[in-house]
Amino acid sequence: MEWLTDINAYHWIALGLILFAAEALGAAGFLLGTAAAALVVGILALSLPGLGIAAELTLFAVIAIAASILYIKVFRDEQVATPDALNHRAESLIGTEFELTRDLPGGGGRVQIGDTFWHVHSNGSLPRGVRVRVTGADAMHLEVTAL
Repeated sequence: MEWLTDINAYHWIALGLILFAAEALGAAGFLLGTAAAALVVGILALSLPGLGIAAELTLFAVIAIAASILYIKVFRDEQVATPDALNHRAESLIGTEFELTRDLPGGGGRVQIGDTFWHVHSNGSLPRGVRVRVTGADAMHLEVTAL
């Protein structure tokens, strides 16, 4: 156990950098708290040389837990993908306004919104250049009304 007393600030900093590198390989945020804790303890050990290994290990544990909880509370909930928005693109366009780039003779046709072509329907013929709003959606078909 003598090796434990030989740990210095540079060991903590190296551990923090190794953990950040491992996180970059795909740990999904699980190593961020421990990596940050190791770097903080390394910086504290540099600035307070007489800290001692017991204090360093205690600080590491407390900071790692606190940083992990902070990550979960602040960032983790924001990263959750909403599958409904991905699987129901047509419904996500309801309320969108855009200008027609083609005529809609008889109230129907195709328009491009973003990178996708959509079949659109309206109550009547609409000329090119009219601003419309998406009022309904079903699969790849959008209902539009002129503004």
